[in-house]
Amino acid sequence: MFRVRPGPPVDYSLCNQTVTLYHADLKNGFQCTRTLFRGAFFDAKKVQTVDKIGRQEANSFLLVLPSGWDGRPVWVDAAAAQPLGADQTVFSLAAGDKVFLGDGPEISDRTDWGNFIPASVPGLVVVKDVDVKYWNAAVCHIEAGG
Repeated sequence: MFRVRPGPPVDYSLCNQTVTLYHADLKNGFQCTRTLFRGAFFDAKKVQTVDKIGRQEANSFLLVLPSGWDGRPVWVDAAAAQPLGADQTVFSLAAGDKVFLGDGPEISDRTDWGNFIPASVPGLVVVKDVDVKYWNAAVCHIEAGG
């Protein structure tokens, strides 16, 4: 017998980590939005290469954030964020945002934001690209990398 399960044809069982998303608005004074996201997949790796010039290191990461499935928040575009209602939690993610693995600290001012960099904070990455994935004309998850 063929069973059809509701939701997208992707298994989100590996999305079991907690990350903290940070988005700073530096245009109108300083405002930092901090979003705790439970049910993410975060994988960071360091690649080392050795050539005749010497050793080089490169860090990269993959972040998968399911959107709206199994009680998770719904993704909204940061540039056109519209409230979805008091009962619906939302999140946004864009290039330049920061992601911390786990429950990250509060960022209260520009000085804290300036010191909050991957070189000095283990587990912190900066998003370079965001790819929105759709299923049945609805956002099913967000992939981010850097």
